[in-house]
Amino acid sequence: MDVVGADVVKWELTADHFQANGGSGSDPAGYTTTVVEVGTGTSEAEASDEENIVAELVTAANDNDGISLQLNGEAFSFDSDHDIYFGVKLEINDVDQTDILAGLCITDTTLLGGVSDGVYFESVDGVATVSTVAEQDSSETQSDSEGTLADDTAMTLEFYWNGAAVYFFIDGAQVGRVTANVPDDELLTPSIEFLTGEATANRCKIHWARAYQIGKS
Repeated sequence: MDVVGADVVKWELTADHFQANGGSGSDPAGYTTTVVEVGTGTSEAEASDEENIVAELVTAANDNDGISLQLNGEAFSFDSDHDIYFGVKLEINDVDQTDILAGLCITDTTLLGGVSDGVYFESVDGVATVSTVAEQDSSETQSDSEGTLADDTAMTLEFYWNGAAVYFFIDGAQVGRVTANVPDDELLTPSIEFLTGEATANRCKIHWARAYQIGKS
């Protein structure tokens, strides 16, 4: 999948982002990275040497330890003049003892529970279900239990904005359509946050992640 043209914004998480900043064990270059490491160990994003896995997010071992990645520079606009696609394929070792957020958001150091503007998927500690969210100025249109994660099992999360509505997809099937609380007055950036919900280090493997914006002019 790719897009080309004069009015295109595109992003894809690749191993090159990590190698440009020192290789394995280094946070990726070009990202705002926020880590919480109250417990033992290190919260980090790292390039993966596992086949078909681009990166792994690893938490330190205390409740709410973890890491967030946000691409530097907010460039995605949910206005009527753009089409936007976001997608990520990921798997988590312990789905009901972790929190995950993935989508397009404003830059924020506390995405889970703190971000005010974005379009994203999330799953929170204590459940394995996936919610879809469109949020503008802290007002949300949220649909819960749109999908169910399973331990060590890959799931694909995608959404598409056609200039009027956001369509959410899980593993290729449409699960929702949203027109309310879409943040059309902020520029957003690709964002992923992963936290552990227990005093144990946990891991999220990212097979791929990408976002595209196409202008209609």
